[in-house]
Amino acid sequence: MLENLSGVGSTGRFASFDIGCIHMKQRLEAIVLAIVIGLTVSMSAQAATEPKFLSVGGNGRLVYEADQHGNTIPDFSHCGYMGGNADIPNAPIQVVVSPTEGDNTQRIQTALDYVASLPANQVGIRGAVLLEKGQYRILGRLLMSASGVVLRGQGMGEEETVLIAAGTDRRTLIRIAGNNDRTYLLDEPHRVIDEYVPVGAYSFRLNSAEGLKAGDVVNIIRPSTQAWIGRLGTDSFGGGLRGIFAWKPGSRDVVWDRVIRSIEGNRVTVDAPITTAIEASLGGALLRSYSWPGRIHHVGVENLRCVSEFDSDNPKDENHSWMAVTIENAESAWVRRIMTEHFAGSAVAIWESCKWITVQDCVSLAPVSEHGGYRRHTFFTMGQLTLFVHCWSEFGRHDFSVGHCAAGPNAFVQCE
Repeated sequence: MLENLSGVGSTGRFASFDIGCIHMKQRLEAIVLAIVIGLTVSMSAQAATEPKFLSVGGNGRLVYEADQHGNTIPDFSHCGYMGGNADIPNAPIQVVVSPTEGDNTQRIQTALDYVASLPANQVGIRGAVLLEKGQYRILGRLLMSASGVVLRGQGMGEEETVLIAAGTDRRTLIRIAGNNDRTYLLDEPHRVIDEYVPVGAYSFRLNSAEGLKAGDVVNIIRPSTQAWIGRLGTDSFGGGLRGIFAWKPGSRDVVWDRVIRSIEGNRVTVDAPITTAIEASLGGALLRSYSWPGRIHHVGVENLRCVSEFDSDNPKDENHSWMAVTIENAESAWVRRIMTEHFAGSAVAIWESCKWITVQDCVSLAPVSEHGGYRRHTFFTMGQLTLFVHCWSEFGRHDFSVGHCAAGPNAFVQCE
């Protein structure tokens, strides 16, 4: 859902952000409650036999009603940093960097690497690199590859902390990236044996729960079989495009990243709902526990402005920085209070190896590129359980969007 963002004037520029420290779960519940009130009115004329899906109970809390198959609207309050169960921390400053003439890439990277070498505190934070006000020309790329490290500026205004992506290569300015070293722990996957697991479900039965325990991190894999693709009608898009864009078996698997909360017999309950039904007749699903030591966490970028240089004589110039911030192989990370200008691709892009990411109070202005594919995907996620809240995008092509098989849930709240 997209809602108006307070603080935006009619000119599309920002007066100020005044965001209170409201717990994210409460904020999401408030937003959904507003939707419910509207849905209640709009559904009043429907047949009494149809489910309302969402209503407000006597205690003022949401009631999720299922259809005849047990499908419910998934609970989106699990999205964001730490699954919506904790506020984003304020990391202590460990290093202060001032701008200098010329290329500042290595100076900032050295500071980030130093903080990455420090011990983490009890909540996983090592500390922050503070960039003082001023302009920092960046001819390379900044890499954040360790847990517990935060890159922080002193504000996102034009006269505050400004990172300038200089040069003519199509690179990412700030890359948050752990290692892609996930390994599955058991030789054989567990198989979901229910005939039908509805949308919004948290639990299901396995052929065996042997080797599993509460707290295990798991992938629930819904394979994209030919039967499923045929049921969706995506085996053909008509005309001469039939063979070009038709989905192929194995190319559209849905992979949920979850934590086991409890096991009773062979019934497993996980921490967040599934977002599409699992049907035995269309291929069912598998569950695999995994280890991912190189996946980083508690990493953040905040309070700064990112600007991409470009050829001012070419309003469709693409020989300049493509992305402001990208995130991969990470969980419980964040980007907040950043402003981006002139990037061709994305202000923030989250790849499929991510979950529990919050992008909050961010602004994208004046992108520079052609108006074509894979451009101006301003706030974009291929991950799951990610939250975009109070974000603003102008002149985007797909301002707020998800990848074609992002497992979800993913939430866009009060964005414009």
